[in-house]
Amino acid sequence: MHWIDWIIVAAFLGLNIGIGIFFSRKGGENMDSFFVSGRTLKWYIAGASMIATSFAADTPLWVGSLIRQYGIHAVWQYWTPLIGCALGVALFSRMWRRTGVVTDNEVLELRYSGKSAQALRGISAALGALLICPMIIGWVCKAMVTIAQEALGISGQTFMIFGMDMPAEMIVTIIIMTCAVIVSTTGGLMGAVYSDFIQFLLATAGAFMLAWLSVREVGGLKAMVETLSSNGDWLGNSMNMAPQISTQMAEGGVPGGTMSIWNAIGFFTILWWGNALCGGYQAQRILACKNTKHASNALLMFTLIYFAVLCWPWIAVSLSSLIVFPDMGEAGHDAAYPRMLLTILPIGLRGIMIGTLIAAFTSTVQTMFNWGSSYIVNDLYRRFAVKEASDKHYVRISRIITVLVAFAGGFIAFNADNIQQLLGIFYVVGGGGMLVGALRWLWWRINAVGEIASFVVNWVVGILMLFGHVIFRLEAPLMDGMMSALLRLPEGVSFTNDYDLLGARMLFMVTVGVIVCVVVSLCTPATDKEQLEEFVKRTRIHKPGWMPVIRGIEGYIPAQTVPQILFDWALVMATVCALLFTLANVVRCRLPQAAGLLVIFIALLLWVLRRTRNELGEEETD
Repeated sequence: MHWIDWIIVAAFLGLNIGIGIFFSRKGGENMDSFFVSGRTLKWYIAGASMIATSFAADTPLWVGSLIRQYGIHAVWQYWTPLIGCALGVALFSRMWRRTGVVTDNEVLELRYSGKSAQALRGISAALGALLICPMIIGWVCKAMVTIAQEALGISGQTFMIFGMDMPAEMIVTIIIMTCAVIVSTTGGLMGAVYSDFIQFLLATAGAFMLAWLSVREVGGLKAMVETLSSNGDWLGNSMNMAPQISTQMAEGGVPGGTMSIWNAIGFFTILWWGNALCGGYQAQRILACKNTKHASNALLMFTLIYFAVLCWPWIAVSLSSLIVFPDMGEAGHDAAYPRMLLTILPIGLRGIMIGTLIAAFTSTVQTMFNWGSSYIVNDLYRRFAVKEASDKHYVRISRIITVLVAFAGGFIAFNADNIQQLLGIFYVVGGGGMLVGALRWLWWRINAVGEIASFVVNWVVGILMLFGHVIFRLEAPLMDGMMSALLRLPEGVSFTNDYDLLGARMLFMVTVGVIVCVVVSLCTPATDKEQLEEFVKRTRIHKPGWMPVIRGIEGYIPAQTVPQILFDWALVMATVCALLFTLANVVRCRLPQAAGLLVIFIALLLWVLRRTRNELGEEETD
């Protein structure tokens, strides 16, 4: 790093802090201002904020690692959530915005009744704020540590602070996280989303700049494709996007260049449900939008750009890195992206690109800080502890909680091995509740007791499955032996650890969760009819799955029929895929096919926008 690069990086951090300070008065007026921006966000601000939050510093490193190890087809682990986001555009984003709540946990007491609803809201908030949110912060921070080691060139250096030797990369990460904490605690969500908007523009420009220079370094797109196609040591040398699904499971895993049938099931039928529900920080942005139309279009913008556009510069850099750095040695595949940045870019541009990665990092952790504190303050502290305090009091507590959430995320980051390890835990343990969360919206008979039972069983079984040998000091997890025998796995293949069985672990957890939820719900009293009627009237939910409730509502008209929902869902998916494959053909030097798909994409996008305007026009002034 040259001193010019360091000045540019410092300028990025200063800009970020300045945005937080600028919005400090507006963001701290009351709870709505701090957590949902007073519900004033326009679709392009909310959409850009979602993109910037999801495009964290870890994402290009993770995508690059998948490509280097398995080939382009492995990126479907990144792409499959677009199926759920398309459903979110067509259905869930609209219902979320109509609820008018502050957090997604608050809707639990709108959907369910009694003490069990209160308990579920508290449990869900505690889990999100104290575990899920810090875990996300953890894998993002893990990426920032890798960037600090590789791009900043400080790996192995230590400094004496408070009598302790601290690694230089840890100090850098703490400094950047501190800047993010300042923005979150001063400007609230308002400061975070406008900071996100600027960071989205900078990070996107930086990603494309690095991709162009990386491809030029290896002789252009055509030369890159020809070189990699002839590389017999790389599993992805076919350059295919669509993976070949393998049903074989040998001792060394599935055949090279293929996806296991279990991972195909996990990625294409389970993984995306969490995205469809639009929970967490996505719900926070949706709830902050001006109206339902802005909420739907914000998620459409996110889905198009994040899944169909942003991935391609990362993929181009990763493919180029296979030629420039065929062997990453002990640094690991995660380090390829920052090492390309340091090698390819000249002085000045290097500082800009590192600044954009830092911008991507801060945009994500700012959101996590604000989201986690919203759970603790709105769903725990104000709901159960101090119910009648002033808005200023709650905002002050929110700022304190933000700092504590940051500490929790940092602790996880410096105790995890790598990004993929944290993602695997998140997919398996968190994935168990995805379909249960969907049932909450799709079937009136699910109740809070069923959700709580499913939650407890999922986490107990998940912890036993993934960590039993650590927590309970067992030689090997019992679950591993039982499931390996059931699936007839070859010797040496572990059900709880093998990458090719990630989808099998997800399927197992989802099946357990859904069965427990349905059985317990049917064996316990249904939610109060008046509560269900209020939920239906506010969300304007579809009729199938809710007819016993809707019969008691005179003149009820849903916002959409099921055929409309399914058609909108398919149309949005087709639109995103048309753009995705347009850029895929550009990268693989198939320009005539790319031109034809581009025309199809434009036509489909105009159709989607027209249908959204017609369906939600009456809600524009809500």
